[in-house]
Amino acid sequence: MALRDIFDRPATARRLLVCTGPCCNPDGGAETRLAELRELIVQRGYAETLVDKASCVRRACLGKCSGDALAFVHPDESWYYAFSSEDLLKILQEHVLNGVPVPAMMLIEDE
Repeated sequence: MALRDIFDRPATARRLLVCTGPCCNPDGGAETRLAELRELIVQRGYAETLVDKASCVRRACLGKCSGDALAFVHPDESWYYAFSSEDLLKILQEHVLNGVPVPAMMLIEDE
């Protein structure tokens, strides 16, 4: 089965993956933020802008459990954490769609 985005469309190669697993989503906050993100995209008229260019996809686990909400930009291999639905929209627009990372929300890993 093909990977589907939050609009149930086939996911694009450039995508934002949001973890909805039990460690990153213990209180259901990630699912709530994804629902709010979907509404923001529709309300602001971005849904068609993203078609065939960028996707947001929910994933059951991204394998980097932190106890806080996590998202991953593919194929850039960038991690984001502690975000709101507005932050997700910014990451989707700036990083996934336009290739410009959003450093303020990035998870910086120790070397």
